[in-house]
Amino acid sequence: MSEIFGFFLESVVPRNMLIAYFLGVTLAISETEGLRTSLVKGTKFSLGIFFAAMAGLLIADILALELEFLVVWVFFLTAVLMSLILMFFGELEGDFYGMPKMFLFFMPVVGIQWIMFQGNYDFTQLVTGIFAHALGYYLAFVLIATIKEQIKISEAESYFKVIPVILIGLGVAAMAIQGFFFLY
Repeated sequence: MSEIFGFFLESVVPRNMLIAYFLGVTLAISETEGLRTSLVKGTKFSLGIFFAAMAGLLIADILALELEFLVVWVFFLTAVLMSLILMFFGELEGDFYGMPKMFLFFMPVVGIQWIMFQGNYDFTQLVTGIFAHALGYYLAFVLIATIKEQIKISEAESYFKVIPVILIGLGVAAMAIQGFFFLY
């Protein structure tokens, strides 16, 4: 029974990539303002993701095989700690449609940690992978800021300048990026 319960807990958050991906985008949508300010904020969040993921994965690697069930909690606690550090420096304040922005930061961090943990990588691959994920998050953050800024300055009606239009623009950009996977 404990194996099934452990699988249930892992499937709720860390293995649920829909939540991790969606909430990662939600944080970028809620935190981006203008492109210039988003360049700095994106750097802070990406560095936070990088260092939290590194810390969580290094701690998870130290855990004995009998304590592997604690890995999810280690990932969650490192995400909470990094969220608190970012809040201390003035980020992640307020809420986004009723959800505290601090909670929106958990899912990208836990998701990246889980993806890298399942890969069974050596240290060099681990650092490279985490850096690539953090860099990708930064690029997505800047892309969302650019889309929001372009929508703001457009001559469209005000009802076209809302979050669903931003998500549609982001979806079109994601399809364009997916179109280049044939190169790999």
